[in-house]
Amino acid sequence: MRPLQRFERRLEGIVSGVFARAFKGDVEPIELAAALKREIDNTARILSRDRRLVPNHFTIELGPGDFERLNAYGRTLNHELANELRDHADIQRYTFSGPIEIELTQQDDLPTGKFRVVSATVGNQRPQPRQPAPILPDEGATVLQSAPVQPPPGPPPVRRGHPQVMLEVNGRRRPINPPGVVLGRGTDADIQINDPGVSRRHAEIRLMPEGPGGVRVVLVDLGSTNGTLVNGRRSAEAELTDGSTVRIGNTTMTLRLADEPIAQPPSSGW
Repeated sequence: MRPLQRFERRLEGIVSGVFARAFKGDVEPIELAAALKREIDNTARILSRDRRLVPNHFTIELGPGDFERLNAYGRTLNHELANELRDHADIQRYTFSGPIEIELTQQDDLPTGKFRVVSATVGNQRPQPRQPAPILPDEGATVLQSAPVQPPPGPPPVRRGHPQVMLEVNGRRRPINPPGVVLGRGTDADIQINDPGVSRRHAEIRLMPEGPGGVRVVLVDLGSTNGTLVNGRRSAEAELTDGSTVRIGNTTMTLRLADEPIAQPPSSGW
């Protein structure tokens, strides 16, 4: 049984089948679950090679009729939708930017059966500690203040690390962190490219340390169907430099090396 089917069965059981009878022709909970999953798929941002960061606050905008009907089951519905998002995130290796929050709102411009999902990243703000009130001396008292003790100046910070590697895709720059990224059309690719000419796991860009403060960037084709072009030439493996172009399918990307260094990984390797 597919996950969305399990979700619908579970939700219907909680409300004793009310959804199955009341939502014909209107917005159904299963549609909301599918839309929320699509939203985090479309907004996922690379956090590391194995994890991607997704929003945690979702506003579902509904027409007056659908809002009145769905809002009656607000807590139950929100709980089940949040569980569906967590299950989907575990499968896709997503990391939420904070606790999941789902809010239903009414929008008079939406007709029955139509809805919108708006996502946002909402962080946890830590309360600032209260500053103690100053102690005022008695009138006429003499206050002696000692000069603050300054610690001895330390050595200037040492700038270590490799230059930041960026991949420019469709006018957008994406960072490439050690040990590298996989390019492809599938959801398991680190940089997902929506191009029918691109294989699910098409190619990999690998970062390898080279000398003090240096980095070697190598592109490896992962046995793709249509192959990979580096600077206009078909390549199974090629070294990339600043300004190198990579073409997979109908998508052309450019490698950029920024001045700001990226932190070196632990000594165990990239």
